[in-house]
Amino acid sequence: MKILVTGHRGFIGGHIYNYLKSNNYEVYGYDLGDKLEDVKYDYIIHMAARGLIRLSTKFPYEYYKDGLDLTIKFLELARKNNSKFIFPSSGSIQNPTNPYSLGKKNAVEWIKLYGKLYNMDYYVLKFYNIYGENAKKGAVYLFTKAALNGETATVYGDGTHIRDYLYVGDVVKLIYNIINNKIVPGEYDVGSGTGTSVNDLIKLIEGVTNRPIEYVKKDYIVDEADNLVAGNTVIKDPLPLSNGIEKVMKCIESSKL
Repeated sequence: MKILVTGHRGFIGGHIYNYLKSNNYEVYGYDLGDKLEDVKYDYIIHMAARGLIRLSTKFPYEYYKDGLDLTIKFLELARKNNSKFIFPSSGSIQNPTNPYSLGKKNAVEWIKLYGKLYNMDYYVLKFYNIYGENAKKGAVYLFTKAALNGETATVYGDGTHIRDYLYVGDVVKLIYNIINNKIVPGEYDVGSGTGTSVNDLIKLIEGVTNRPIEYVKKDYIVDEADNLVAGNTVIKDPLPLSNGIEKVMKCIESSKL
């Protein structure tokens, strides 16, 4: 079995790639700007994309090129090689307010069209807030880092908006189950199924780190949904958020970020 992980130097893609590599899968990596090897893949796990949502309003064309355009490129490769296609969607596609989330929504439509036209097996994984070791963005990382380093964090909005936080190791387990045919092709919500407000997340991180978090509140840069929580999540028995925060804390401490 030959597996391609795009975005293999990124946060989620890196965790997937390293796990497959360490478990002796024949896995190949591709990231933005790399030359693609001439290999016929059984699975294409397409994680490569620009990830900072707020920047997409400043660079819409660049986000299109490295988002929707790149996705169609790998869809074509999957079609020609009869590869199974795995793609991370986002909870933000429910109400696209920026080029990033609109590109994700459009990509899902293209993937479903390819599935109908070319009988392609695909997995659309609607990620919510994935966090974990080696992340360099996201609320869990930023607030934990602020607590440990005595920095001032930024809360956009009033902190009452609710998000679903899922540990990246649970995503890796899901990918393992997919490539081992334990999950049928289709669309899946990928989250913990539990909502946590930003204000409550801060309190939880303060408890785990045993340190206070100083923060300032600012207006949203882009419109944000009040509540984004996975409904019927495919993840069973997710790692509790407090345990995941502890893993992130240890990673930050060991790397002195």
